[in-house]
Amino acid sequence: MKRIGILIVFILLLQACTETKIPVKEQVKTPITEEVSVPENTSPSLTKEIPSISMASSSFHSVIGWLSNDDIAFVLMDKGQWTVQSYSVSHDTWKVIYTSSLPIIQASIHPNKELILLHTSNNSSSAEVQIIHKNGYLVQSLTFESDELYMDWHPTNQDLIVFTTFYEDWTFNTFVYDGSTQKLQAIEVENPFVKWYDEEHLMVFRGSESSLDGYELMLYSIQDKSLKETGITHLVDVQNLGESLLYIQINEPKNIYEYRLQDKLENFIEWTSPAISNYSEWVIPTISIVNTDELFIIKPIQAGNIDEIEQKGVLSFFSMEGEQELGEISTQPIDCAPNRETCLAGYEKDHWIQIKPFEEQRWLQLKE
Repeated sequence: MKRIGILIVFILLLQACTETKIPVKEQVKTPITEEVSVPENTSPSLTKEIPSISMASSSFHSVIGWLSNDDIAFVLMDKGQWTVQSYSVSHDTWKVIYTSSLPIIQASIHPNKELILLHTSNNSSSAEVQIIHKNGYLVQSLTFESDELYMDWHPTNQDLIVFTTFYEDWTFNTFVYDGSTQKLQAIEVENPFVKWYDEEHLMVFRGSESSLDGYELMLYSIQDKSLKETGITHLVDVQNLGESLLYIQINEPKNIYEYRLQDKLENFIEWTSPAISNYSEWVIPTISIVNTDELFIIKPIQAGNIDEIEQKGVLSFFSMEGEQELGEISTQPIDCAPNRETCLAGYEKDHWIQIKPFEEQRWLQLKE
């Protein structure tokens, strides 16, 4: 277990940002469920393209995200129980997927759209992780002693999850879980916020004295329990899409983010955008991954401190084929459908962004 000082440093790490570049070889381009009634106050679709849902805020917990190009998963309170429900956009209908006797703290959908992970708890010192299938049955369950829980799901192997449990005294433990063997392995790493690099290695982020210097990428071998340097520094963030990796580095003299989307053959594309800081740390640009080598990003329009500039950005789609700029929106969380036609936006995912023609509109109304 590690102490709070290390934890604070690496919380900043994940939002932070020497001039080492990512090594490459060749650049190819530059830039069974239960049917239920619709929740109370749900109205028919406002248009053929954009639905409109209204529900009591007491029934709403969160929008989990896209289960398919048509189905959106929610966490809702229904008759005093915590439920995972899916909403069909085309049919304007709801289904109960799963009911939990424990309060659902947070939920996430694996990129394969088959499994949903639920972090549940009925007290402040324990957590139960329930992994459910989209058809409603419980796949696996894990229990941790934990005040807070961090997890990272391998993007292509749904059996692999890394968990970090945090405790009241701000110490932590990190575990690698393999669902195929149901083995939970404790590991010793210096940064609790590790991510999957491949099935044998985790990305560990080593910081410096100043969070504005970014962090260095290290690779931890699960089998050998060893740590090795990659030479990649000045990082703000790394995203594993499955077949490719997105690296975001900070170029502080130019006050820009430098992006590189690189596949397993080390083909890549690169681009830049203005950098935004939150005084002492770099703000990670908003990202939504839709495929193993495709993603949406909101690129900042101007550099500066977050409280001193207009919070606008350009929503852009990137693949190994290049970039498509789609339109200007406020900087906010986004979750985009696999077919790339629609994104949910906002901290409650209550805004609907239609890509073609480009339009943003509130689709989820919460009423007292």
